[in-house]
Amino acid sequence: MEVYLTSAKTHKTRKTAALALAFVGVAGLSVASAAQLNLGSGSLGAGTTVVASCQADTPVGVSFDTAFSGTEYKATNLNLDSIKTACNGLDYKVTLTNAEGTVLGTEATGKVSGTSLSIPLTDVSAKDVANVAVVIHS
Repeated sequence: MEVYLTSAKTHKTRKTAALALAFVGVAGLSVASAAQLNLGSGSLGAGTTVVASCQADTPVGVSFDTAFSGTEYKATNLNLDSIKTACNGLDYKVTLTNAEGTVLGTEATGKVSGTSLSIPLTDVSAKDVANVAVVIHS
């Protein structure tokens, strides 16, 4: 048979630990309460609409100028043609990617002026180009 003796020191240690735990719990609740976000009244609207395309039925033609550099061909210019006159004055963004979707070079931006564009490219390996993404927008 084992006998456990409790001393006043052990009882005091347990009491201190219980109080510390209670304090941490209360502090945690106050921090959790402070983390809540109180919002005032307001309104939020959402919706969709059809945006008319300046390039409705005709696809934009895409071609490249290339030049041999070092050990490979580089795409030096991206040529876009068959752009409708309704797109004149609008902004464009063009991004080239490889087959995995990694962006090649940097995004080209500018304004459409005319029915064709020649966009200079920097350090884009011709063999890596798999996709051309073009956005014409206001």
